[in-house]
Amino acid sequence: MPEETVTRIRGGWIVAFDGTHHRIIRDGVVIVRGGTVTFVGKDWDGDADQEIDASSDLVMPGLVNVHSHVGAHAGDRMVFDGGRRDLFRSGFLNYCTGKGINGPTIHDHERPKAGIRFSLASLLKCGATTVVDMGGELGGGSEGGGMGPMVELAGELGIRLYTSPGYASAQHYFDQGGRHRMHWDEEAGLRGLEKAVSFIENYDGAFDGRIRGILVPLEYHTATHDLLRRTKEAAKALNVGITTHCAESVLETHDSIREHGLTPVSMLHELGFLGPEVILGHGLYNAGHSQIAFPYGDDLARLAETGTTIAHCPLVFARRGLHLESFQRYLDAGVPMAMGTDSYPQDILGEMKFASLMGKIADRDHENARTRDVFNAATLGGAKGLNRPDLGRLEAGSAADIVICDFARMRIGPFLDPIKALVQCCDGEVVKHVMVQGNLLVEDGRLTVWDEKELLNDVRDSTDHAWSQFADYWPDNVAIEETFPASFDIWEGHRQV
Repeated sequence: MPEETVTRIRGGWIVAFDGTHHRIIRDGVVIVRGGTVTFVGKDWDGDADQEIDASSDLVMPGLVNVHSHVGAHAGDRMVFDGGRRDLFRSGFLNYCTGKGINGPTIHDHERPKAGIRFSLASLLKCGATTVVDMGGELGGGSEGGGMGPMVELAGELGIRLYTSPGYASAQHYFDQGGRHRMHWDEEAGLRGLEKAVSFIENYDGAFDGRIRGILVPLEYHTATHDLLRRTKEAAKALNVGITTHCAESVLETHDSIREHGLTPVSMLHELGFLGPEVILGHGLYNAGHSQIAFPYGDDLARLAETGTTIAHCPLVFARRGLHLESFQRYLDAGVPMAMGTDSYPQDILGEMKFASLMGKIADRDHENARTRDVFNAATLGGAKGLNRPDLGRLEAGSAADIVICDFARMRIGPFLDPIKALVQCCDGEVVKHVMVQGNLLVEDGRLTVWDEKELLNDVRDSTDHAWSQFADYWPDNVAIEETFPASFDIWEGHRQV
């Protein structure tokens, strides 16, 4: 969009920021000049080059998604109601390398660009204008040192993306007997860190600043203490943030306690790793969680005192029968909370609903995990975790990242509070328009850049192919339909009436 272009958005309900809190303006306007919001209020007398009529809609800041696997896990639904029992309800470990250290994984059979395009498009269409990618499993920096398809496609689409190639000192795998194991290679982790640093030096700020670097040691569980210390030093030298998976599985937490006598969060605190530039993915199994039988220590106090952000992704755990204990307890302890989607369906509005409902269930208290707190986590919380005071809010000077939700829908019905209507009644399907840096990337519910039918066909073909190769990857050499049975059998017959 030309820098001098002025857009007036007439909103029915506008989520405006007063410098401290979100507020609702009824029948107001948002003025965008180029890539920046210049006015939010009731009346504006200037001339605009173009106008968006959202007089029946909710106008809100773009949502900040601080934890997403872009390009991977489009086929996650196969582990619903199933998966290996010896993994203690962990979902992602079902995708470990199979049949030995160098064996195949299900992702080896997927087409990276199909998954990346589908995931980025889903994220954007559901209202996420800023996304943190968890290490580019499929399509991070290229082997030759280039930016790779992840960045190229994000740049083409126009979304904001925080990314760099992820790295680890170890890998999960299933041995020939089908048992879970970990293979350690400390030098591989250090080489991965060097690659990530080089990537950030070369590509941080690409595509008009929409691409930003962030260091991604993939898991606390698969990182040596030396790698974590070096990551912290590199982040300081580069002036970038860090994100990693932490306290996400029972196996990880018990391994940490057996090895060090400390939970993952307490061990990271001991190492001096925690801090306001760090986002921990999930942070579920902290001291006192009912599933780990370890009530000792105060992990939440350590997170709060260091300003470390938790990326809360409730859906991926809810479908394994698990939940955070609890969203309200973390808030009350002063832990900075943000929101992520983790994996398919990449719908951050849906995650907000799950965060509120699961939070109430966790505490058996309907006054906890309030709608406003969940909305704040998906906007202000994510922006704080990324040190981006220009994101997650609508005020003069903020980035023109704007989401407009269609409120003229039957599923919304009557309401007193548009934010409760949004979180409790809606999902990403209500997103009507999405603007990033002043550019309209979703218009009337459709992408302005890519063909959605083509995206869907490509990712289905890619995932179907990967599933068809499942027996080559899974230790038991069985088809995917046997390991993860369908809800109902296919019936070729008919019954005469």
